[in-house]
Parts: sequence; structure tokens; C-alpha cells
Amino acid sequence: MKRHSLRSHRWETKGFVSILLVLLLASLPLSAFDGFTDIFGPADEVAATGVSPQTPFAPSFGINGTVGFSIEGMRALDDSREIETAVGGGLEIDLSWRGSIVDAQAKLALQPTIDTPLQWVDIFKGLSVTSYFEGGRIEAGLLKKEWGSGDAVHVVDVLNAPDYRNGIVDDALAMKVAEPMVLTTATWKDAALEVVYKPMLVPMLTAEDPEHRWSMLTDAQAELFSVATVNQVTAAELSRFTNGQYGARLVGTFGPADLGLIYYNGFYTQPAYDLRAYYTSGGAIDIGFTRAQLFATEATVVTGAFTFMFEGGFWLSEDASASETETYNSKWVYLGAVGMLIPGTGAYASVTYHGQYILGFDETNPIDVDTIQANQSSDGKAYMNTLTAAVDIPLAREKVTVRLAGTYQIETKGYALLPSVSWSISDDLVLKVAGRLFGAVGDAPDSLFKTWAANDSLAVGIAYLF
Repeated sequence: MKRHSLRSHRWETKGFVSILLVLLLASLPLSAFDGFTDIFGPADEVAATGVSPQTPFAPSFGINGTVGFSIEGMRALDDSREIETAVGGGLEIDLSWRGSIVDAQAKLALQPTIDTPLQWVDIFKGLSVTSYFEGGRIEAGLLKKEWGSGDAVHVVDVLNAPDYRNGIVDDALAMKVAEPMVLTTATWKDAALEVVYKPMLVPMLTAEDPEHRWSMLTDAQAELFSVATVNQVTAAELSRFTNGQYGARLVGTFGPADLGLIYYNGFYTQPAYDLRAYYTSGGAIDIGFTRAQLFATEATVVTGAFTFMFEGGFWLSEDASASETETYNSKWVYLGAVGMLIPGTGAYASVTYHGQYILGFDETNPIDVDTIQANQSSDGKAYMNTLTAAVDIPLAREKVTVRLAGTYQIETKGYALLPSVSWSISDDLVLKVAGRLFGAVGDAPDSLFKTWAANDSLAVGIAYLF
């Protein structure tokens, strides 16, 4: 399969519900037992401990969540001297049921906005059925999972598409799309094996309107997409059997080190553009997705106050020969990070260096998707390298937390700064002030952060936890 006539932003509810029901039914085993307290923790943190058949069991139902309200101020796009305000917040609910055979959990968010219609990806932040067998568990539904050893930043975390419709925030989990999948985890001694299947293609989410403040297109790309005809996506195309994806992750502990191996057969989540027909005859632009296989490894080593993290992998594209302009090439990805607990302060700081190198890169072909992507993100180079740093400082007996986080893209000199202060007024009331600053240093080339330079903002919010 070389190309799909797909667009990456809408799904029909009917098709999604049908797929979800199949997943939920498929997850019900013939026999299982309880005895697990952390359903959704990482695989290497879950212990498979059984419960005696004579142990009485009482099914339980739990509900918790948050009610919040926030105001965000942002520079107006048409007049930088004016401030636009956006009202946010809403209701988030976590529902859980623990039965004798099956556990279930639903994470729902009702956060209406004025300018963005709600989709199922906005409402269902998680929806799953979990059952256990001796030595493991099986989960099915809408899941968010994290693969890799990095500190929130990864190059091998492939199970969930990212959501950039509202820019970048300092919560990596919040920027993930909960995707339909079935995942089985088996554990023994100091090792765990995860096997996953995803029945449909969920692309990365971006602002659809080229004129939107969070559009990821450069000015030249925005001008092109404002006049060109672009093929639309259908739910049938996204959920075709040929778009199924699968993978496995094996992790184990060896002394002070956690090591892992990853294999994944799926897609690059970013869309690829076929511009040949447009430039030769004025035809439509086809949006497609490139299938690729990831062969990767990860490692975490803890030595005293320091934690060292490594990730590396090779994406083998369906266009291994790098001969097709409408598919992404193969590439190497890599990450190195160090985290440190600062003695006597309770503060934690981390620095991450990560990047990629594209094979068979042709910088002379302006309609090749790798060249288009590189012109947007790495100054037209085959390689891209980024530094990310963060520090969390607890104050006032951990009632106040100051967080400073930032990213610097080396080739384009683009940056994003995400400072925040949160104050736990009481056990169930939290006040948070957060800022976002984007831009580029000096006379920098085009980049995502330069495109978002007018989107600096300051938000104040309060949330009640129940």
C-alpha cells in the first residue's frame, strides 16, 4: 500500500462506536481473577498477584474528577497591541468499576469551546475494559500508553497520535489522542512483554484552517492550501483492515538498569502530501500516510541522584529506496537524557537531547515530502536536533510548585518556553498560573515556533478536585 487518499482530522461516530464494541467484547476472557490495584500503571510496575478463591470480593464503583475554570490572554493576530481572551475549563470525570472478572474505566471531559466543535477525541480521554489472567492482563478500548525511557520526551513512543490543535503544553499525556487498541501484558520475574494491536489509523491532529493561530503550516504552505483542492478523509478509509497496526515491547531489569526492545509496524502519524498532480495539471492534493516499521531500544540507568535515559531506533519506510516523493523516507531517531534530584531541595531537573536523521534525503526536490517537512522544521536539512529542559521546584511544604520547561530547536533556532506556578490551596482546590512563549532567535529560518511567535499567552485557572 503506497498511498491513501486521506485527510487527518475527522472520524464518523458510527464507525468508531462499532470498532469500540468489537474491542470491548474481544477483551472478555473465559476466566480471570482480581488482585491488582493499579490497572493503568506501566507494565513493569504491575505485579501479577492472585487472590485465593476463598477470599470474599465486593464489586466497587468509584467516581472522581475535577471542575475547573480558566482565562487565557493571548496577543491578537490582527493587532499585537490588543489582547484576546479565551475562557476554558469544564468538567472532567473518572468513572471506574472493579468487578470479580472485569474492571472498567471511563475518563470523560466536557470542556466546550466557542470556536472548536467537540469531537469524540475531545470527550473520551480514556475508555477501557481490563481483565486479568495469571501473570498478566488484557486491556481493550480507548487507551493512552507510553513507550520509551525518556522523561516525558520520547522518540519511540508510537502508540498514540499527538494533538497539536491547541499548540504545545507541558503535559505530554494531555497531548495524546486516546486510540482504539487491544493490549496484552505478560510479566515474569523482572521482565514484561506487551503486545498491542490497533485496528485503525488515527493521524496526528492539527488545526484544519491554514489561517488558524495554531496552524502548523508556514506562510508559503498556508497560501498553497488556501487555494488548492484537498481530498477529504472518510471513516471507511481510516478503519480499513489494511490500516491495522501492531507491535511489541519487551522490558526487563538488570541491576540498576531497565532495558527494553521495541518492534512496531504502523504509520508515521504526520500526513504526507502528493503535489505532483497539482503542479503538473492543477489537480487536487492527495493527503496520504506512510507505513513504516520501527526497530528500537530503550534504557534507563539509575545511579544515586542521577537517572540516565537513552532511546534509539530505526524507522524502515515502505519507500525504502527513497524514490517516491509522496512517502516519507526511512530515518534514524535517537535520544539521550539525564535527570537529577537536587539534594536538600526536593527539586528535580532534567535535560534531553533528541533528534533524527533522514536517509536518502533530496534537498533539491521541493515537492518531496521529506524536503517539505525539513523546510518547516530543520532549515531544509536531513537532520534535526532539539534540546529540552525542565525543572520542578516544590515550595511551602510542597503546597506550591514552580515549573520551568523549555525546548530549543538547534537548526532553526526556534524555542518554546512553558513556565508555570501551581498552588494547592487545600487538598481539593488548586490554583495554577501558566505561560507559553514561542519564537526564534535572531534572523532565523522558518520553523513551527517561528510560525507560532504571535501566540504568547498567560493563563490563570482554578480547579476543584472531587
